[in-house]
Amino acid sequence: MATPTKRRLPSGRGFLLTLFALFVVYYGAYFFLRGPLPAAPQFIAHRGGKVTTPENTLASFRNAIARGADYLEFDVQMTVDGHLVVIHDVTVDRTTNGTGLVGEMTLDQITALDAGKGESVPTFAEVIQLAKENGVDILPEAKSPALYPGLGEKMVNEIIAANYLGHTIIQSFAPETLKEILTHHPDVQFCLLTGLWKFSLPNQTPGQTTASCPMAEMVLLNPWMVRAAHARGQQVYIWFGAIEHPLTARLMLAFGADGVMVDDLAASAEMFGR
Repeated sequence: MATPTKRRLPSGRGFLLTLFALFVVYYGAYFFLRGPLPAAPQFIAHRGGKVTTPENTLASFRNAIARGADYLEFDVQMTVDGHLVVIHDVTVDRTTNGTGLVGEMTLDQITALDAGKGESVPTFAEVIQLAKENGVDILPEAKSPALYPGLGEKMVNEIIAANYLGHTIIQSFAPETLKEILTHHPDVQFCLLTGLWKFSLPNQTPGQTTASCPMAEMVLLNPWMVRAAHARGQQVYIWFGAIEHPLTARLMLAFGADGVMVDDLAASAEMFGR
């Protein structure tokens, strides 16, 4: 009589089951050890919320305020004549009806452009004033600071002139820019941005960095960076590269994010109680 043989799972199916088990253990351990969730995660309008209104314009920021955003997030660059303007790219080509480098245009030239639906490129001072009038905090990024010597210092000076320092967190991918500001303004709040392939947050950050701002895709792979930042007393504000969706935003909040930067304000408002 033949000896019965044990039925084996196909190698591919066995691999998938092992992978699933590791997935459950990895994320299950995180949720078990995560700690308490922030009581009031921040609803952050990324570039004002560019899905329904032209990005980085006063129209987008007004819409974000109407939607109940806690923070206005935007990008700050400098014109050739030394004025601070709110625009994301180093050229005006994508977001306006003009062409050319921001750093080679005067304030008059850049504000004469159409940034979409008749909106103009706003100045940094205009956005600060709008936020101040409506009691909304701001999260400006010092954009491409290597192209604009003194950008960080000018930003701080305009924030101080508007008496809005306590409602501002300056963000940048360049820690050297944050360190430079700190030498003259140690009371400024910072958020150090990290991007693609940054699976952990730096142990050494400029001064008393208020927050860390990692990329959502990297947090998805390593949510433990959120716990590590909280252990250092930092808040975590997360930005999306390509996977923004209400489900992924909810997942970031479940990981313990203190705030999430979103483009689609209407789709995300409910999860923040707006």
